[in-house]
This record gives sequence, structure tokens and C-alpha cells, in this order.
Amino acid sequence: PSAKPDRDGRFVLDGVPPGRHWLRAQPPRGWTLASVLLDGRDVTDAAVDIESGRSRTGVVLVFTDKLTELNGTVTDANGTPMTEFTILAFSTDQDFWRVDSRQIATARPDQNGHYQIRGLPPGDYFVAAIDPANPGEWFDPAFLEQRRSEAQRVSLAEGDVKTTDLRLAAR
Repeated sequence: PSAKPDRDGRFVLDGVPPGRHWLRAQPPRGWTLASVLLDGRDVTDAAVDIESGRSRTGVVLVFTDKLTELNGTVTDANGTPMTEFTILAFSTDQDFWRVDSRQIATARPDQNGHYQIRGLPPGDYFVAAIDPANPGEWFDPAFLEQRRSEAQRVSLAEGDVKTTDLRLAAR
């Protein structure tokens, strides 16, 4: 279910089935979800148990316009732009290696080999150029484990803009 906040920023989600759920929100353009608080506890990256017949109150969604940005250029050993790869940024923390993790993002380079990934949560990341056989396989922990050794590391704080150029060796 989805809900639209009223003028005071309050919202109600009706019809949520019992079970474990992630609380997410679609922020306006240029903003990102900074945190989800439930009764003062940060549950941004944790599932919440919803029990049948019980209302949950005290949910606070916090947004920020201080987006992180990771950009750079992908080239071959001769400096020629590479456009056929996917750029993958993924958390160094394996706890975030799961489907729909906010700490995993991809981008495709443009015709000049330039890429941009905006809105990753602050943290430490691996960045690699990949050629996935199947879209979405980058959520598989085994796939990510194989990419760690060839990836570059980068740390992002709130609002950081970092450049990470990737030079691919001949294969």
C-alpha cells in the first residue's frame, strides 16, 4: 500500500498485510530517504514486523537534499571510453548484500564512458565495472563477493561528491 502525506506531513497506510515489511518512501526529485524511525529507533535498513489487527504509530520518515554522488569515467588501458559495462557500487558491509538494498546501485556509462550514481546512503562502498549475464544478479552475495577483489573502495559522507575513474585492463 501507499499513502500521500497531508499538509502536516502525516500519513496513514491502510491494508498492510501482517508480516515483515520494509518501510520506504518515494521522495521528491533531488531528495533521498535519510532515515526511517519507528518509536525513535532507526529501522531504515531493517524489516518491521506488522501484526494483524495492530496499528503502528510513531513512524517518522526523514529526507535530505544532501545527496551523495559518485561519478567517473570508464576507460580501457589505452584511455578509450568503455560504454558496454555496468558500473556497480555496493556496500563493503555484507549485511546490505540483499535484494532491493539501498546500498547497491548501478549505472550505465554514456557515450564518453562517464557514469553517475546519486543518492547512495553515506557509507563505505566498492565500485566496479561489471558485465552481468543477468540484470539484477548484482544483488546476489556470491556475485558481489567475486567482485570485491577487482573493485575500488570509496567512502561517502552526506552530500559528498566523489570521482572514481575505472580503467579496465585488457582481457
